[in-house]
Amino acid sequence: MLLFVSALSPASQALPRTTAALAGEAGWLSTLIALPVMVLLCLALRRLSACASEGGGLAAGFERALGRRWGRALTFLYLLWGLLVLSANLRAYGQRYLITSYRNTSLAAVVVILLLLVVWLARGKLSAFARAGEIFFLVLALMPSAVLFFALLNLEWKNVLPVWVEDLPAGALSALSALGALGHVVFGGFLAGAVRPQPGDGARGVRWTVRLCLLLTAFQFICIGNFGPALVSAMESPLYMMVKGIGVEGGLERIEALVVALWVLCELVLSGVLVFSCCVIAKRLFSLSQARTAAVPVAALGGAGAIFLFPDVFALRRFTETVLNLGNLVLGFAVPLLLTLTVVLRERRRKRQI
Repeated sequence: MLLFVSALSPASQALPRTTAALAGEAGWLSTLIALPVMVLLCLALRRLSACASEGGGLAAGFERALGRRWGRALTFLYLLWGLLVLSANLRAYGQRYLITSYRNTSLAAVVVILLLLVVWLARGKLSAFARAGEIFFLVLALMPSAVLFFALLNLEWKNVLPVWVEDLPAGALSALSALGALGHVVFGGFLAGAVRPQPGDGARGVRWTVRLCLLLTAFQFICIGNFGPALVSAMESPLYMMVKGIGVEGGLERIEALVVALWVLCELVLSGVLVFSCCVIAKRLFSLSQARTAAVPVAALGGAGAIFLFPDVFALRRFTETVLNLGNLVLGFAVPLLLTLTVVLRERRRKRQI
């Protein structure tokens, strides 16, 4: 559930714009095409995290697959990547908040306030953060449903249908963009060692993955249907623009202010997942007594990167659409899937030898 909530913010901001630019009217198919890969990733993380009883989660899975030396090196690479992803998402949140709400507020102040909340959560227990995520989910489940319902009334079917067979290659290409936007979910695997395994965890993870992809498909379908692929691809925040046109005159107006306020919860969960994951990695790599000891340094590095690494919104967009997406595809999908395949083949070989 935490990963479901954390994925909503980056996906809702990136997907309609990039997928519409790549596939036009067929852009809404991207998350449906990406669904099998997402399910495979879910199963792969479950398999690699089989060492969760050791308290290691995905980091222990890396060491089992590659050996201690190379496994720890790969884990350190994920730590660096996690800090970079945290910085980029904090900067995107800050800029989006300034554009949609308080234009005269300092970017550094917005980032620092969010990080203070994240550090407060990260200094506590993961179970408490997970319970907070469940509450956030209940609040956020109502908001997207209401937004999509009202936006559906303004949908123009010619903007999304029909989709022809010749549109499918472009749709498949846009699925790579969708996977790039969702690649950060791999960091949830590092938290597996901090939770107690429950029967049916694998099936539960697959169900949440399917729900996420279906929700994002519906969102893209309605968003592109409202504005058309050409206009959506040129928007900075399609979600905000779609919400801005929703309201009931004399009754429910300025709903975008409420949505922006509630959407902070998504950013809080996303930043919390990244900080918790980096703290767990740091504990394993540097032999810390407690993972929460690393909360302040991790948050400080992420905040510094958000403020100083990206000079403007254009630099952030270029980084997100190139380096960040490519890194998420490689580290978020290619590496876990290949390592899982390696582990499976190795286990089969051992069984044959026996």
